[in-house]
Amino acid sequence: MSEIVRHKNSIELTKDCKHCVILGTVEDVADEYILKLAQWATSLWDYEKIKMWKKSDTLAPGYYIRMAEKGTYKVHVLDESMMKDLFDGARKDSPARLKDWEKKELVAYVDWYVDDIC
Repeated sequence: MSEIVRHKNSIELTKDCKHCVILGTVEDVADEYILKLAQWATSLWDYEKIKMWKKSDTLAPGYYIRMAEKGTYKVHVLDESMMKDLFDGARKDSPARLKDWEKKELVAYVDWYVDDIC
């Protein structure tokens, strides 16, 4: 697992080739949220079961496939239910509820290169 990287408007972490990102007003977003996103991306969500990957550059919720100089990569942008799981404490293994998370205009996504060998 890589180190957590913080920028003004993002938190990033890569685990097992899954690049996890939380965008938005992140100064009050603790490390536990990006760590949990990375955990779920590598163990909870089964991306092999997703059969329809749309071609798009959007950050709207969904599953996308994109092209880049380094090759083809997939992107999973969390939907409202998954955002509640992550930030609202909706699952038993969720982090504690992040106060006013709905007002922070957060977007969370996971991306990875299709041909990466991890």
